[in-house]
Amino acid sequence: MEIQHIDGLLWTPIRTRPKREKKLEEYCNAHNIINYLPLVQSVKRYGRKTVTFYPPMFSGYIFCLLNEQIYKILVKSNSVFFKVKIDEVSEVQLINDLNNIKILEAYSSEKELILKPELTKGTPVLITEGPLSGSRGIITKRKTNVLVTINVEMLGQSISVQMDLGDVEIEN
Repeated sequence: MEIQHIDGLLWTPIRTRPKREKKLEEYCNAHNIINYLPLVQSVKRYGRKTVTFYPPMFSGYIFCLLNEQIYKILVKSNSVFFKVKIDEVSEVQLINDLNNIKILEAYSSEKELILKPELTKGTPVLITEGPLSGSRGIITKRKTNVLVTINVEMLGQSISVQMDLGDVEIEN
């Protein structure tokens, strides 16, 4: 289903209470409110067991096709903090972005998609996978949505290594 504008309604980002995105999606579906909750595939390994989760791509947000009457119904769910103010001009960009997110979501069903927006230039990280596992470094560049360049100090020298986002985590 492609996301499109419908006269009299606006696609609106809804800020949810913590961890309530899927509950609000269920509420919307039960009340015939058109909505979109983008999910990403997340695979966790616990010893020999591998578990696949589908958390929201944007924690705390769901997108709904609303007017004021529909929003009043949505508020009764007790899962809504607020709606983001949007007009018809900004809705055009939102619809374009949501359709692009649908494409990313389809891609992530084939391969795990890792966003990690918190990993930016200057962030100290711990390498968790690969030959440098256990090493610490600092991100010097975010190359793409899935690659970062990290400076790692080894034997008194600083080396620059390109890593997948899934192979690093913020150092505590």
